[in-house]
Amino acid sequence: GAEPGADAAAYLARHGVNVTVDRLPSLDHSVIDVLRRHGLDIAADLMVMGAYGHSRLRERIFGGVTVSMLEDPSMPILMAR
Repeated sequence: GAEPGADAAAYLARHGVNVTVDRLPSLDHSVIDVLRRHGLDIAADLMVMGAYGHSRLRERIFGGVTVSMLEDPSMPILMAR
């Protein structure tokens, strides 16, 4: 199949937006930590994220990347659902 993010990147590129899609290994770090660190490492102006709803029980047990990023953002975040 297509690379994750390829459709969004192609759409934005057609409209003159400079887009980079990065796939990052977690290397035993939380997804939140990896996203924040990478954003800072590349001096990102904006992080674009998809927001997915899960049950409250699942969120309570496993946590939620969306909620955690919004509670303590390290840069502006554009959420799309």
